[in-house]
Amino acid sequence: MNAIMKTGRLQHMIKAICGVLLLMAVITETSGQQIPNFSLYNMNHYLVNPAAAGASDRLPVSLSYRKMWAGMDNTPSVQYLSGNMKVAQNMGVGARVFNFQAGPLRKTGLEATYSYHISLGSGDTKLALGLSLLAYQFKLNKAEMTYENPEDPAFLGDEQMFVPDAGFGTYLYGTNYYVGISAPQLFQRNIDLKSDEIIQEKQVRHYYLHGGYIFEAGADFIIEPSVLLKFVEAGIFQADINALATYKDMVNFGLSYRTEDALSFQVGYKNPDLFIGYAYDLPLSAVRGNTWGSHEILFTYTFDNFLVK
Repeated sequence: MNAIMKTGRLQHMIKAICGVLLLMAVITETSGQQIPNFSLYNMNHYLVNPAAAGASDRLPVSLSYRKMWAGMDNTPSVQYLSGNMKVAQNMGVGARVFNFQAGPLRKTGLEATYSYHISLGSGDTKLALGLSLLAYQFKLNKAEMTYENPEDPAFLGDEQMFVPDAGFGTYLYGTNYYVGISAPQLFQRNIDLKSDEIIQEKQVRHYYLHGGYIFEAGADFIIEPSVLLKFVEAGIFQADINALATYKDMVNFGLSYRTEDALSFQVGYKNPDLFIGYAYDLPLSAVRGNTWGSHEILFTYTFDNFLVK
């Protein structure tokens, strides 16, 4: 009986240690990126590029929830609330609060953005430069973990860590096209909630290249093909290839392929002020046999700009 009990306690300890290692490694998804993938990013460019803040003449406020790998225990989820607006004819600002959680691991933060927009030539083309400053907290809730020996080095150290960071981007846009480059996690801070020699993770720079073109297909349809290319300094590359069709400027349907990760299906409803969208990711990676897929909901309400007309 004692041997069985010891074996059970050992299994709990092994599960706890493996859980911490897994959660620190799975800051986002199996792609190896540290920043979560969003399937509905094409409806909120500010999410991937700070220079997009203030590109609209109005004030869009977005609320999003994403649940990754439904059907598996302690899988990541992420929520954000963001808004951006023009504060002068050539300046924009933005803000975002976000929360990421995977089991006992949580990352919560705030982002503030400034952008400057330059008109190019006599047309409607503009070039924007944007800078974001971020502050977020990593926290590991030990109370949610089961382990045999509280003095084990794998569980020693602080439960939380405050991290400052920054991101930069450029955004070239006109009435029916856009292309941008952005680089989040510029500071590349080292996260070491536990012993430096046991569990640590360096926040590496990510580089995003995104672009799209909007054109009419008959009297009722608008088609928007777009692409998002992601480069991570850890040697990772991923591409999102998307096609979005909007019927009578009211209902849209989208299809996206994320290399080595998922096939995403998107549907949404919009009017001049409101957008409600849903995306379902069908996994194509190694986790596909253990999950029902990932789900994402986006709600955006666009207010009139009360500073610049």
